[in-house]
Amino acid sequence: MDAQIDKLITAFVDQYGLSRGQIISEIEKTFSSMLSRWHKMHVIALFCEDELQAVGYSKINGVIQQHEIEITAVRGWNTIKKILAGNLNKSVCIQESISCKSHEHEMRWGEILKKRENGLLVEIEIDSENTILAECPFKRIGVHERLTDAFNPGEKRAFHLRRIEPVWLNGTPRLRVVVDRESKRLVEALFREQMKKQSGFEIRCTRRFVGKKSFLVANRFVPKKMIMAVSHELREHIQVQVDKG
Repeated sequence: MDAQIDKLITAFVDQYGLSRGQIISEIEKTFSSMLSRWHKMHVIALFCEDELQAVGYSKINGVIQQHEIEITAVRGWNTIKKILAGNLNKSVCIQESISCKSHEHEMRWGEILKKRENGLLVEIEIDSENTILAECPFKRIGVHERLTDAFNPGEKRAFHLRRIEPVWLNGTPRLRVVVDRESKRLVEALFREQMKKQSGFEIRCTRRFVGKKSFLVANRFVPKKMIMAVSHELREHIQVQVDKG
């Protein structure tokens, strides 16, 4: 059994990109849960000196007693591997969600992959090494551009990362990313992207009427060509007031 586990750890490290310690921790949790159900008592499984050991705890006449659990007697190794694989998939999905969560409410450019019945499937580049699939419901796109050619497959548009969370689809962990085109943060971010070389630049969208007009306040002059670029991307009028206050 120990040889099987060691081989499995190595395979899972390569497959899931997790550290050996993370894999071992998941194996301990999986065996603890599984053995607790099988033996109908609380069981703790731990790696000690590269050997997986398990101890059960039960209360007899009010006294807690320990029971050594023989791991080598465990059968159904294929089932165990499937359980471990499922748990590791969840772990990877949750870690990916935590990693991406810090980018929630930021702006990213995305390529339209497909138009669906209720929205768009978009490929979003979180960073230079991390690309994810996101959904943009049509209700999160202004009516003024919802049915235009701006969202044909292959087009690149700016999106606001509205929500990033792990979900389970038919028992399989998935990362769900929802983006939109209606947030005031999207307008602000488009300006910050253009003015990123200017330190201390601040801008705030005070009001936005999607598809009509956005009102912003900046702490310095914003060139007209930048205002026009944002206006063109969002297909709405942009008004920027300078307040150096």
